[in-house]
Amino acid sequence: MLTRRNTLILSSGLGLALCSFAGGYVASIHLHSTLPEMVRAQRLQPPGDATPDVRQGVLATLQEFQAGYVARNPGELDQFMAQLFDPNVDTLALGTEGATNEWARGYAPVKSFIQRDWQYWGDLRLDVEHADVWAMGDIAWVATDGAVHFARSKRPLRFTAILTREGNHWIFRQMQFQWDDSEPSDGDVLHGRTYLRLLELGRQ
Repeated sequence: MLTRRNTLILSSGLGLALCSFAGGYVASIHLHSTLPEMVRAQRLQPPGDATPDVRQGVLATLQEFQAGYVARNPGELDQFMAQLFDPNVDTLALGTEGATNEWARGYAPVKSFIQRDWQYWGDLRLDVEHADVWAMGDIAWVATDGAVHFARSKRPLRFTAILTREGNHWIFRQMQFQWDDSEPSDGDVLHGRTYLRLLELGRQ
């Protein structure tokens, strides 16, 4: 038979366990281990082996891509796709998550992929100026850092892509977004810095 004292102890234990679980859950959503900005910037040096004119052309396409993700104008999506993709070639876009729609192959699926990003994702910002660009003939591949800005936080990511030249313009054939951090461990729940970080996020 439970006494009042035992009931209080049991309730306190359950409350503590619930708080620990909630804290760990929130931390897993908002806290990630990231590389220092200086280390991330050093990865983009040297800037690849593309000739200056090829680099300029590839970065122009990358800048158009970035501008579309900043504007997020559904009325401009068709024009965005026509400028940066070819409906007559096989195209692949890979997202950061494991969902089925994060693997889009073909012009129409890639268009839907980008439309969802514009509607539901955070504010994507890529380091276009310092992107690494390599090239061989009419094929170029690019890698750069960036971040997705949310209402109260941002999360770093890597962006890589393969492009081909059509006339004087470069178009995307494959692109991939990948988070550039690691998930918090179970042990992070026991550290005070975890909750200090959550307080910082709450003030943003």
